[in-house]
Amino acid sequence: MRRIITVVVFACLASIAWGQSSVNESLETVFYWVDAVAGSDNNPGTQASPFQTIGKATLLAETNNQGGVGTMINVNPGLYREAVTLKAVGADSALPITIQAVTPGTAIMTGADSFTGWQPYSGNSSIYQTVWPYQFGLCAADSGGGPFQQDIVLRREVAFVNGKPLTQVMSLSQMMQGTFFVDETNAAIYIYPAAGTDIGAADVEIGTRGALLAITAKSNVVVRGMTFEYSNSCRNGSALPVTSSDNVLLDGDAFYWNNAQGPAMILDTNFTVQNSTANHNGIGGMAGDATKKSQWTNNVTNYNNWRGAQGAFYNWSSAGFHPYATHSESICGLTSAYNQCFGIHWDTDNRDITADKMILSENLLSEALIEKSEGPISITNSTMCGGDPITDPANEIGFWLRNSEMVTISNSVIAGASQELFDVIGTAGGYQVTDWETKQVYNLTEKNVTLNNNTIVGSALNQNLFYDSSLGGADWDGFLSTLSSDYNTWWNPVDSTVFLLPVPVNNTQLDFPGWQAFTLQDQHSTFAAPTGNYPAACTVAPEGPDFWYVTDPIKGLVDIQAGAAATFTTTVVAFGGFSGPVALRVDGVQNIPGATPSWDVTSLNTSGSATLTVTTASSTPTGVYPIVMIANNGSITRTLTGSVLVNTVLAVGPKVANMGSVGIGSISADFPVTLAHLGPNGVAISSITTTGDFSQTNTCGSQVGGSNKFNFQCSITLSFTPTKVGTRTGTLTITDADAGSPQKVTLTGVGLGVPIVALSPSTLTFPSTNVGYTSTAQTVTLTNSGTGDLGITSVTLSGVHPEAFGLTNGCTTTLPPGGSCKIPVTFTPTFSGTINVSVRPTPFQFSKEMAN
Repeated sequence: MRRIITVVVFACLASIAWGQSSVNESLETVFYWVDAVAGSDNNPGTQASPFQTIGKATLLAETNNQGGVGTMINVNPGLYREAVTLKAVGADSALPITIQAVTPGTAIMTGADSFTGWQPYSGNSSIYQTVWPYQFGLCAADSGGGPFQQDIVLRREVAFVNGKPLTQVMSLSQMMQGTFFVDETNAAIYIYPAAGTDIGAADVEIGTRGALLAITAKSNVVVRGMTFEYSNSCRNGSALPVTSSDNVLLDGDAFYWNNAQGPAMILDTNFTVQNSTANHNGIGGMAGDATKKSQWTNNVTNYNNWRGAQGAFYNWSSAGFHPYATHSESICGLTSAYNQCFGIHWDTDNRDITADKMILSENLLSEALIEKSEGPISITNSTMCGGDPITDPANEIGFWLRNSEMVTISNSVIAGASQELFDVIGTAGGYQVTDWETKQVYNLTEKNVTLNNNTIVGSALNQNLFYDSSLGGADWDGFLSTLSSDYNTWWNPVDSTVFLLPVPVNNTQLDFPGWQAFTLQDQHSTFAAPTGNYPAACTVAPEGPDFWYVTDPIKGLVDIQAGAAATFTTTVVAFGGFSGPVALRVDGVQNIPGATPSWDVTSLNTSGSATLTVTTASSTPTGVYPIVMIANNGSITRTLTGSVLVNTVLAVGPKVANMGSVGIGSISADFPVTLAHLGPNGVAISSITTTGDFSQTNTCGSQVGGSNKFNFQCSITLSFTPTKVGTRTGTLTITDADAGSPQKVTLTGVGLGVPIVALSPSTLTFPSTNVGYTSTAQTVTLTNSGTGDLGITSVTLSGVHPEAFGLTNGCTTTLPPGGSCKIPVTFTPTFSGTINVSVRPTPFQFSKEMAN
């Protein structure tokens, strides 16, 4: 059960200017203990008699906080199958709350429950099935015009057999060793564990809870040494969201195998995340969103975005570490490796950033990306490279700069990638970004870039050290006139013309003397083999043998005309000493009328590429057809979903929007769907409509693609306001100029009844009664006039002198809609005068005056 957390510790000095947490834990004077096995929530919470749940301890800690008392919660080793919320109330004080593992790495908050009752599946005795009681459906797509997301990316289930993860597939026909399938239609879940698994003795755990610890609008909170695993949050969620909070410390925590990401710091100030690990999470490791004055020290974010990779969704809101719109941030000692996405991605409106002593290695896309950020951002003493190399992903880039200014890289290594080392791209003419804090609007180009004392090394023919292929004109003039580059070591042992410029024409290739002469930069730099063992600094030892199954992120959707063929080139990337045959097959082509599949090879030995060709018939109907490519070696199965678009260039997803359960008269959370465009020209949209209890907000406008600012995709936001109890359905219909029009999304949600309490009569007037005597009882009738069941936990009297009245609680059961119960009330005065009280059915509190 115990998880060993290994963090490489760098000597990092706090940036006093930026800020960090400073929780005074010495103010904690109440101490609770929690033990999942030996505890009970009826205990006093002492070390000798601990609570059983963290939730019980935090509830009391919040009460203590409101009373001006600080609390430390000590969590004994164990599995804690619960979700806990720390949320501010008006009575909060500044006293701290700490939640800490007694032994770091052994107190595990898990989103999973153990599932039993497994029986062999009739179609394959190696597959087992049991009852599945949930209807999670597909998660919402990313908002803001993100790329198309395949259904597999929008699933949220995670499954483990004896601690080993299984890969989710979307049908029984896709199942192989190491996979699982959720069949919500038939309320069943199937697993295909490794050969030899004793299912009767196996511990099968399935994620059923989202955020495991949610901290909202709190201050002075510490979470130390805790482990968070198997959360099933949707891809935009996290295992530990910290929102709108101040002075929070996450110290020595671990986040493993969560469906989305580990900790997400959202709208927070003055916080620190240190000595923590976020590995093997489905979307990303750690993230910050619109934060200010933060410090991230000695953290590890490896092996993330396996969920996104199943749908070739690598480059949107996915990174080992993803700072979005962060201000005044200090990073030191980050290790981010083997992520099927970016190592670190500074995404939009980042400024006043320092990053020191980072190791960014073996990531599928660029090791580091700075995008649409005003800066300044300073990277020092860091390595951004592809290892020794251990892996060689086809899309790996050293450093990527897009529409960002005031970026400095110094005393760092960029090396070993499979493509360009320093890549400059962007939107011609600039990209407008608004500072969320000051509201200042920037038109960001690539300006004020400094490269100083760096080692930038390539290793392959045609591998450019500097790459700007087409961002010319005024953009290039602005870049070059503000560039400061000197005292660097540039080197490629097999190619000397490795500086690619957009002038005087696009894709102009220069050697190092040509670069010096043209740019007047690097006058003290060299083009020579670097000294020292820089590859050793780049190498992060893998955990063990494994492989990726990947493709080009922009070629997961292929549009063709009926009768033509679509091709998908996929790559098996081995690392950690993995070796052996990887068998390839495809599922889903059988659902494309008239189509046939063929592979150029059906097996790869350890690593390599294979191309699948899907040939359609002239009679193949217009449509969007998902296919799943499957790579298997023994108990390791990896899948990759793509889509063939026949006679259409538009795809909408998800095709089913499950809006969840919402009370009648209330409105659901927003549910975005993505309309993706693959064609070269824009497609006119004539209407977007919904039916039923559903509404939509059109952010696509009258066209997708072309002049649309999102170009390739846009987002339509759905909402659900039920008018009746029960399952409600509707349809989103997009009518446009595409041959596949109309595109439709099935809408579903559940309307929940809302109880309404009515007390009759509203006032009881008792006759004058002698002091010490009891009046005749009068009756109040409580009626549930709403549409949902009314649960009543108690009925009490309140007021100045409630002891002068008595009642008999005849309302101890749940009242269905239209149901009623009676509450007899008597009056026994203890002094002369008028006395007023109220009857309060709990948890629904309604005041009714009682007077003599």
